[in-house]
Amino acid sequence: MDWSPFVVCPPEEEAPRPRGFTTAEGLGDRLRVAAFAEKQAEAAFHWAAGRFTDAPPSMRDAWRRIGAEEGKHLGMILDRMVQLAVPVDGRPVSDRLWRSLQACATASEFVAKMRAAEERGKTAEESFRRNLAQRDPVTAELFGRIADDEAEHLRVADGFAILPK
Repeated sequence: MDWSPFVVCPPEEEAPRPRGFTTAEGLGDRLRVAAFAEKQAEAAFHWAAGRFTDAPPSMRDAWRRIGAEEGKHLGMILDRMVQLAVPVDGRPVSDRLWRSLQACATASEFVAKMRAAEERGKTAEESFRRNLAQRDPVTAELFGRIADDEAEHLRVADGFAILPK
């Protein structure tokens, strides 16, 4: 997978931990990681829609729609990174999410793993919305909009939670 312009660390290595949240570099680290998570999610939803023939067509259609929304989120974060002069390739990121999703053997397994990832993302984005509200309201609002979309993605996943295991 070509993840450019992101720099991805080797699978056996951990990505560097983000720097302090109250620094410009730390905010940049979080924006970079969030953007890369969106890029992986976009790729994963489109991949799953074509891969898992055990999923009903309505689920696969939902995945395509959500994949497109993840692409929009990616664009929003990348635009903000440009505004803040945060280099996309400034530090390595991990593609562990992508590798985990690629290992799924069934639609049900994909739904469970993707739902967990969406939940983690929503929690982080809500935290960023709260913590940045006073210091950087533009970025706080951006993360808030994405968190709201992720909540809808979770509702979609829950609607398909009845898949056979």
